[in-house]
Amino acid sequence: MMRSRRATLVLTAVIAVAPVLFACGPAAGSPRAATMWLDDKALTLAGFGRVAFRARDGHDLEAHIYRPRAFDPAGGPIWFVLHGASRDVERYVRAAAPVAERYGALVVAPYFSKQAYPRESDYTLGVMQAGRWRDPGGYLYAEIEHLFDAVRGSIGGRQTGYYLFGHSAGAQFVHRLLTFLPAARALGGVAANAGWYTLPAQRDPRFETFPYGLIGAPIAQRDLRRFFATPFVVLLGERDTTTADEDELVRGTPEAQAQGSTRLARGRHYFATAKETASELGVPFRWRLEIVPRAAHDAGRVIASAGFLLFDPEPSPCVPTAAADASGLTITEILADPPSGTAGDANGDGDRDPSGDEFIEIVNAGREPVCLSGWTLGDVKDAERHVFPLGRALPAGGVLVVFGGGVPTGRFGGAEVQRAAAGLGLANAGDVLTLRDGTDTIARRVSWGNCGGAPCADDHWPGALDIAGSIARRPAPGSRWTSHTAIDGSRFSPGVVAADAGR
Repeated sequence: MMRSRRATLVLTAVIAVAPVLFACGPAAGSPRAATMWLDDKALTLAGFGRVAFRARDGHDLEAHIYRPRAFDPAGGPIWFVLHGASRDVERYVRAAAPVAERYGALVVAPYFSKQAYPRESDYTLGVMQAGRWRDPGGYLYAEIEHLFDAVRGSIGGRQTGYYLFGHSAGAQFVHRLLTFLPAARALGGVAANAGWYTLPAQRDPRFETFPYGLIGAPIAQRDLRRFFATPFVVLLGERDTTTADEDELVRGTPEAQAQGSTRLARGRHYFATAKETASELGVPFRWRLEIVPRAAHDAGRVIASAGFLLFDPEPSPCVPTAAADASGLTITEILADPPSGTAGDANGDGDRDPSGDEFIEIVNAGREPVCLSGWTLGDVKDAERHVFPLGRALPAGGVLVVFGGGVPTGRFGGAEVQRAAAGLGLANAGDVLTLRDGTDTIARRVSWGNCGGAPCADDHWPGALDIAGSIARRPAPGSRWTSHTAIDGSRFSPGVVAADAGR
């Protein structure tokens, strides 16, 4: 589960009282009508913030924002993140922020509150009112189109489209937005772990009548040509396998059960149905089905994979390497005790946090790339502190840094940077850090201090790590462990290794 660790929120805007109308986009009858801002100041400030706007249905709503420090307002990606049925939008934007920082994407996470939309269907099925179809400009999905124009206007952007990520109920929202708004300007979308789907089919009235399919809907299969040609990913957790009997959030209607007994099965069925329909229509099909290893029904476990698939999708995710074929992989630096004060802000996000600023540095000192997707980094208490997301292989000589939390910000020597969804939890007195491949075969094991009461590893640092700095292998990845201060006087250097050490 994703949780905010700080009791105080970093908010860069205060909701204004007086509304200001920004005339963005076409006339009011269009799906691209203007949004009425109540406050848009956070869009121009780096970091977390909130904006407020008036929806077409008259509700005053908020959106949570994360703007990366290096965001390019003229052309940087605008990324809409849609929350699940919990409506815990802050949790979602906090999970999205490290991904946004990595790819320079502006996160806009609308909050569709239970006060404004009491039932989940009011949020995910906002196409009808009083038993009648709304005008497309009045669909709740169209608020994304309205917001896109307004955001672009406020930042002076020239973006031609936007990106979408939704998890659970948010995934229902995303795939229906692209289904019922064929002209939506989405450049790419990810629907992760939806509970059930509106199938792009209209053959069987038992199981494909709206909202489960297109029978009775205001659009037909032929209207989905553009959707099928959109880079769209059905993203599923390998462990998202609870059934309606086990989980009250898994819909148990006959129509939903016909799609599969679990979210994993239903996602596969949705993708297969779409692929078959596109083939029947003879139109291009650019969708992808991707499975996130070891992930269950948790947005925090899939969002890094979603970021790769949205913003860095070519080529396809690498095929996981076996531990036996990763002999050059080495753990080269460990920070379990960030120094106090600003000197301990190892992840560069402006906030020293004893857990969030912990990190592990890994180097591929071998001659071949190593694909870590589905590998795990764990300790004595939790074997899966971090599961490596879908992505590219770590090249020969490549460096990867895993931080315990926060929003890692900066270059880090050009290393690939990830954040552990569950935190690293490194124990200063002693622990055993274990890197395992996708079959749980141990690739590397490092220990220190009292080893957390477990058997110590052969690769062992005898002291505790309460040294207000890291231990590292310098000048080369195969060197013995040394306190970082003994190397060059600095406390740590995530991503900077070997010949770069000490610069």
